[in-house]
Amino acid sequence: MNSVELARRREQLVARCARERQEFARDAAVLEAPLAVADRGMDFVRYLAAHPVIPAATAAAFVLLRPARAIRWMRRGWFFWRIYRNAREMLLGDA
Repeated sequence: MNSVELARRREQLVARCARERQEFARDAAVLEAPLAVADRGMDFVRYLAAHPVIPAATAAAFVLLRPARAIRWMRRGWFFWRIYRNAREMLLGDA
């Protein structure tokens, strides 16, 4: 290839990259709102992790005010925890 052909090829590639960047930006814009919601959710989880008294107090109040319902939810939680652990052990093979 001579320099003229290389320059033309470079122009084509630069134009193609610009089109692909625009397409990607347009496609990614659709995800902006759902990702913002996920970010807020993660911020909330981090806040609770940094302030463990809040979920502990909430759980204690739940147990004190609705013990039967709390026991039912604890059983469900234990059931799903065991399913998670068994699935993880089967899939990843760790103990």
